Amino acid sequence: MLLLQDRRTSRSMLRTDGRPIPYLYIFIGLALLPLLIAGLFIIYVVIQTPFRYDMSYFTPQYQEIYSAPGHVAVTLEEVLQTGDSRLYSELTGLRIKARTPEANPNMILTIVLDVDELGYFHYLYFDVKTYERAVYYIKEINDRWVVIPKDASFAYNSGRWLVTFAPLAAIWWAILFFVGLGLLIFRKSARFREELARGLKE
Repeated sequence: MLLLQDRRTSRSMLRTDGRPIPYLYIFIGLALLPLLIAGLFIIYVVIQTPFRYDMSYFTPQYQEIYSAPGHVAVTLEEVLQTGDSRLYSELTGLRIKARTPEANPNMILTIVLDVDELGYFHYLYFDVKTYERAVYYIKEINDRWVVIPKDASFAYNSGRWLVTFAPLAAIWWAILFFVGLGLLIFRKSARFREELARGLKE
């Protein structure tokens, strides 16, 4: 009885060429892949957060100059019009410099769209010639206001990364579910046909 059971188990774990089929391990690994990617993303953001800002931009002088979000927004309008990278570095305060927006003399500041519960001020800028719009985010960091570039740190801290991650993860898991279900049905039907053929021979 035990010998028969061992043979059945070994057959279920072998391919036709006699090598093992780690279907379950592959499926589990693929299912955990989105969580692994999310974990690596979070670790990356958390690790670089303490070193994100250049403290030379957070002296009392800069804290006085950029003491209000409106002043930062007006100065950002100048950066958008001229492409001044030095001034943009002051506005962002980052240790690793963000890419300066391309100069566009037709871009003007219009209104504050929103102030969300996380403290981000959403400022709308408008191209008076092409009617294109752009939203920039300003937040208080270390007793001064800074422009927040739309990078990985912003995506994580604002929660916007979940807007992309959650649907993609759901689609991935749905694909795995239906593929796994199809493989299960295929294996069950193959086993049924094998048993049926064996019964007809007997």
